[in-house]
Amino acid sequence: MEMNRVSVRNVVLGEGKPKVCVPLVARTEGELTEQLKSLAGLNFDVLEFRADFLDRVEETGFVLACCRLIRNALPDVPLLFTFRRVEEGGEHPLESAAYFGLLHQVAESGLADLLDVELFTDEARIAEIVSAARQHGVKVVLCNHDFDKTPPKDEIVRRLRRMQDLGADICKIAVMPHSAADVLVLLEATQMMFNCFAKQPLVTMSMGRLGMVSRLCGEVFGSAMTFGAAGKASAPGQVALDDLNLILDVLSDKKAV
Repeated sequence: MEMNRVSVRNVVLGEGKPKVCVPLVARTEGELTEQLKSLAGLNFDVLEFRADFLDRVEETGFVLACCRLIRNALPDVPLLFTFRRVEEGGEHPLESAAYFGLLHQVAESGLADLLDVELFTDEARIAEIVSAARQHGVKVVLCNHDFDKTPPKDEIVRRLRRMQDLGADICKIAVMPHSAADVLVLLEATQMMFNCFAKQPLVTMSMGRLGMVSRLCGEVFGSAMTFGAAGKASAPGQVALDDLNLILDVLSDKKAV
């Protein structure tokens, strides 16, 4: 099956080795500024702003000001805006209307290139935000996080296909393993989706130290992006950025025998 590539600024998802996304995790504007300074000279492809960590996240004007700060600091780097709700392992509770209201404001602002939207929410509102994002040239990453377990392979594939059906530009799932067999389930589901059903790029990972290998071998199984920690990790099992780049380069070396 021919899979679409997704171009965001100077980055193309869905070809070559997995792209590296670095999360920004800060509670104040001052912390955010310091984190942005610390990224100077580092090698990564996409920046994720985890807005749910902000102390004043319910002040939309403040959130947009932080987005503008990031955009001004790194104007050429694709920016993924994420508000991870508590239900999926995030830092701050936000009821559905406020959550989607924030996403609409960010999409309309033109400050973010990619918008993280959680799958297990109101599907009518998902359709609205997907439509709004398209109107403003923003790509949608539909996602699901299971911090308790690894669902069966067919269920993982079903969720990824549902994201695709709902209009996702990128389909993302992260699950928690309790055994090496669980990690294999995630990888097998990724390969099945990639080979049989994927029309859009996939981002899949098994979390925690046990699942760390899944963040490194995306090019083999079909995952188009991985997350590396340049400071505080935003999820369990993220690999330090320098180590991640080194391993990805080794695994993508076509001369290796």
